[in-house]
Amino acid sequence: MNAFHSFWTKPNRLRNGGDVALPDYELLTLMLSALKWREKNGPIRMITDSAGAAFFERAGLSALWSEPPDTALDRMDPALDPRLFWAAGKLEALRGTDAPCVMLDTDLIVWEDVSPLLRASPVAAHWEALSPDVYPDPAEAFALAPGYAFPREWDFSLPAANTAFLYLPSPRLKAYYTDAAFRFMRALRGADGDPVVTMCFAEQRLLPLCARACGAEVQTLLSLREGDRQSLVTHLWGQKRALAASNEKRVEYCLSCALRIVTDFPAWEGALERCAQTAVYLEGLRAHSAEGGLEP
Repeated sequence: MNAFHSFWTKPNRLRNGGDVALPDYELLTLMLSALKWREKNGPIRMITDSAGAAFFERAGLSALWSEPPDTALDRMDPALDPRLFWAAGKLEALRGTDAPCVMLDTDLIVWEDVSPLLRASPVAAHWEALSPDVYPDPAEAFALAPGYAFPREWDFSLPAANTAFLYLPSPRLKAYYTDAAFRFMRALRGADGDPVVTMCFAEQRLLPLCARACGAEVQTLLSLREGDRQSLVTHLWGQKRALAASNEKRVEYCLSCALRIVTDFPAWEGALERCAQTAVYLEGLRAHSAEGGLEP
């Protein structure tokens, strides 16, 4: 199954004083995400911009994907606010990719072959309850341009669907969903909104609404009750704050990722060694190995 990662660097550069920067735990997760997908499920591309392609080249990671990084996100609409719509690059990348396809976040690792689960229905990562702090009533939460109205066919009683993993089998649904997301993003007025609320609405709340409007029902890889099960997927999203706040947890996690890479993909040991952010963990693995610690 053809898949893609995406990395629109403008939000990242805004947070990092103009430079592209990823913490070590995100780099290592990204590596495992690409390598495991290629091993278990097939080709995967990186759709980014020129700054992102240059970053991956400097880090020695351009060969992670099935082909060199695509800089299609150089053509992102400059009017889109990268603070409010920090994940809009995913949707632009999706819009330019032929369906059927899988959109995969760089912080999500798929450990097994999921092709038996990908049939005629769209498949997202898992459902999300409509908690008002993330998914408030859209009629009250957003100031929208005159003339914009939510389509009557949208059923706002549906839960949101997490799109860290998204399989879309239908070109029609892909076009309807991405068009609807960009229409909403361009209609939003006011730059003081909550970036989580605005982006989650455009990306995750709209998906089930658009699917049903197209006569489809979203399925999920994981149910909410199984959301922490790690045998099929690992999603770093909820752990990023914990890793950033605890050096001990960060080192433990990064060592486990580095160990998995050198165990499952030994040809990538040299890349870990050449990248300054990951070389320290390769050294740590060697030290643990000499002491008889750490098992894959």
